[in-house]
Amino acid sequence: MLACPNCSLALDVTEVGATCPNRHSFDRGRGGYLNLLVGGRLASDATPGDTSESLAARRRFLTAGNYRPIADAIAEAAADAPGPVLDVGCGEGWYLAQLEGDRYGLDVSKAAVQMAAKAHRNMMFVVGTAYRLPVLDSSVGVAVSVFAPHPFDEFARVLNAEGWWVTATPGPLHLQEMKPDLSDRERVNERMKRRSEPPPEATSSMRVQHSLQLTEQSAADLYAMTPLRFQRNAGTAGGREVTVDVW
Repeated sequence: MLACPNCSLALDVTEVGATCPNRHSFDRGRGGYLNLLVGGRLASDATPGDTSESLAARRRFLTAGNYRPIADAIAEAAADAPGPVLDVGCGEGWYLAQLEGDRYGLDVSKAAVQMAAKAHRNMMFVVGTAYRLPVLDSSVGVAVSVFAPHPFDEFARVLNAEGWWVTATPGPLHLQEMKPDLSDRERVNERMKRRSEPPPEATSSMRVQHSLQLTEQSAADLYAMTPLRFQRNAGTAGGREVTVDVW
């Protein structure tokens, strides 16, 4: 399923690395992952993807079962995949681990892929970009994106004729209790309107809603693992109930 990021030919993956017919080669990193992000596509001073701190927070929060209803809905939608499952923006691998089948995870964050590969030895993880997937045409059964970018042209290219896309995206009430009181009401209303429906590309949808009673630790972890940490005055206090609202 994997393709060389330099020439797009099929990769022959072994226990020690991968090579293509044009002799481009890639060594496996510790834990068995492959780095298929071609150098130079990101700024040299950039920190691609999640940081180690946010990944650790995400692992604690997810393994505690806080988002289990979301994972169950994704697993139901991805069941009986007609080919390999590819999680684009897989993070530390928790959602992919809840799925069945021949599983591949991709993330632009090397730290995320390293963490995922060490924890889930029965899956294949690669460092790569969602906008130029190192994946062969028509080779994927289900493409998954959980709170991650949706490069639909790339999904259409890699999905086989019977394959489909599964996503989880925020609904209008998602984590509303932790969001800052923004003064730009026009912007807030536009976001609410945009999230009031599932992504327009979806052919079917369901809405997952439940409440969480956050401890101090779970509140801090949720804050650290989401874009809330970039929003001024976003709430982090534990001991509060927050709304989970996801398409």
